[in-house]
Amino acid sequence: MNAELPTRRGGRRRDPAADSAIIDAVLDLVTAGATLTGLSLVAIAKQAGVSRNSVYRRWKTKDELYLDVLETINRPRPAPTGADTRDDLAVLLRALAERVVDERASSMLRALNAEATTFPRLHRRYFEEIVAPRREAMNRVLRRGVERGEIRPDVDPDLVSELLVAPLLARMAAGGTDRLDPERTSRQIIDLVLSGAAPS
Repeated sequence: MNAELPTRRGGRRRDPAADSAIIDAVLDLVTAGATLTGLSLVAIAKQAGVSRNSVYRRWKTKDELYLDVLETINRPRPAPTGADTRDDLAVLLRALAERVVDERASSMLRALNAEATTFPRLHRRYFEEIVAPRREAMNRVLRRGVERGEIRPDVDPDLVSELLVAPLLARMAAGGTDRLDPERTSRQIIDLVLSGAAPS
């Protein structure tokens, strides 16, 4: 699982195969149309082919299980080299684009956004522990771009970050990612946004 988040549980040794089967079961059920609210731990256990107690021993609440699922669909955060603003942004944005074109990952994220008010703690933790560090990494790249004179100093990094990720999130929300190429699309978005943020 993603090393960005701290280990939350102790106790008996976990069976990685069972963990993976349970997480895959959640992703498969959500991709098939299940809602986070409608899923029960019993249904998840049945889909995973494990006992109900296997799920209860690992996750006491659906919030904890779903956070681990969200952790799993997010690959480790890429590390920009710092050599070139556009290339560094491409590394970060491509990672998001790759997640967007992953049908199971995008289905899980759409489900979370649709039920944010039902799972406020889960939604908050997802943004604090997964989204915020990635946004800060992008903002660091943008601030370096300002220091190099590649981006106007009056440009708000948060706004530019939002402009960069918004097209991908819009595609994900609409489910229109079947013809999206992560590398090409990321470069096109960066070129368009940075052309407006460049010094005149």
